[in-house]
Amino acid sequence: MQLSIREAQVNDYVSISKLIKNELGYEDLNSDKLFNRLEQMKSNKNYLTVVAEHEREVVGFIGIFRGIAYNYDGEYIQIIALAVSMEHQSEGIGSKLLQWIEDYAIAQGIRSLGVNCGLHRTKSHAFYEHNGYVKKSYSFAKDI
Repeated sequence: MQLSIREAQVNDYVSISKLIKNELGYEDLNSDKLFNRLEQMKSNKNYLTVVAEHEREVVGFIGIFRGIAYNYDGEYIQIIALAVSMEHQSEGIGSKLLQWIEDYAIAQGIRSLGVNCGLHRTKSHAFYEHNGYVKKSYSFAKDI
């Protein structure tokens, strides 16, 4: 499969929205609000959204946040979203997106990456473990 991985552009937002709704399960996502958030992220150097494109169709994306850690020197990258279209899953696209981000991190002098993944996403857990990620903690959340 011929795949191109590149930074997301405005004309990719509709495809990213569909991936978030369909593959990540956020059916009630407001696309207009998402587009505004994507624009805010695009203008903030600590965020990066990258798409995988096959035959001019966005078939996957990954979004990251770059931050400073409290417990060690240097920066880290937190993967905040990763999705591949259902019809293209198990074709290595997700692994290629991870590799692109890992290469980006190394080029930036960053050696630590993290990702949170819902407890119910057991296939995603296996995917991350297959790609060398180690389960280290639980994630907690509270809406206020």
